[in-house]
Amino acid sequence: MKKSLVGFLIFISMFLGFQFLNTPVQAAVTPTVNYSVSPESATNQIDKKVGYYDLKVSPNQKENIKFKINNNSASTQSYDIQINRATTDVNGVIVYNKHGVKPDHDLKYNIENLVTYPKNVNVPAKSSKEVTVGIQAPSGHFEGELLGGILVEENNQINNKKKVKGVSLRNKYDYVLGLQLQQSTDTVKPDLKFDKAFQVTTNSDQISVEGQMDNDVPELEKKVSVDAQITPKNSKKIILKSDKKNMSIAPDSKFDYPVNVNTPSGTGKNKRLKPGTYTMYLNVKANNGQNAWKMKRNFTISSRENKQLNKKVPNRSHDLWIILGAIIAMVIIAGSVIYIYRKRR
Repeated sequence: MKKSLVGFLIFISMFLGFQFLNTPVQAAVTPTVNYSVSPESATNQIDKKVGYYDLKVSPNQKENIKFKINNNSASTQSYDIQINRATTDVNGVIVYNKHGVKPDHDLKYNIENLVTYPKNVNVPAKSSKEVTVGIQAPSGHFEGELLGGILVEENNQINNKKKVKGVSLRNKYDYVLGLQLQQSTDTVKPDLKFDKAFQVTTNSDQISVEGQMDNDVPELEKKVSVDAQITPKNSKKIILKSDKKNMSIAPDSKFDYPVNVNTPSGTGKNKRLKPGTYTMYLNVKANNGQNAWKMKRNFTISSRENKQLNKKVPNRSHDLWIILGAIIAMVIIAGSVIYIYRKRR
């Protein structure tokens, strides 16, 4: 009987441990790519060495640019086409995969409204098809760059969330040709603002405080570095910090720079900021250090906000004590049973 009880305790301990520690796993699977996209040169190309459209335009100028979709598969394929304004993701990378993003309040001309193109193209097997994009340059003068991208995506790609033994599979691939319009190559004086700081969480259980910066001019900011620190308000004690280099900020776009509060897994997963008011400091440099900003913003975390956050990312900080308490209770019960059993014998 003693051996049976010990075995039972081991089983229960392992079961409890797995119940609290088991988490799903996600993996990305590289798809097979059976197509490519190639630009055709334009006569008003500014830099002929780059593999994207860098065009000098005049007010009211109309022009057509062309590119080819090359279908290398053994069957006819359908391709979706979008031309999207450049935006900045949380990694400080310029992306072109979102259409109709709410523009910055001072965006003078949206490149998405200056182009016409087919939204879908069919290409026969083992062949290429030429696609024409019409450009209508703005009627007025503009400084800097209007930056976007021509996104081409094959239609029949697998884009599912199929789970195989706890692994989430995602297959998707697209091509982007950059599209930049300029009336002049003169640089525009950078103007970066710190709009606000706020706490967010992602699907990967990552909690962060993001500092939203606004690139207020139509100029691509390159070689951007950020040194961020967070302190309680009116305190010099640094409780969170982050730094990153070699980033970019798209023209007239928002950049939400994250400072992680917790880690998606491990001992740091349960870390939280207590309700209260904090200050986020940003030390930003751009264009190889030619431009620099030191900015700060206060932000508040409420008890209600943390309560909602804990519903999305459960706080497991007390789980270990629960497990240990359950094991101790079972050991006491088992000891009592053994004692009574021996006494009766």
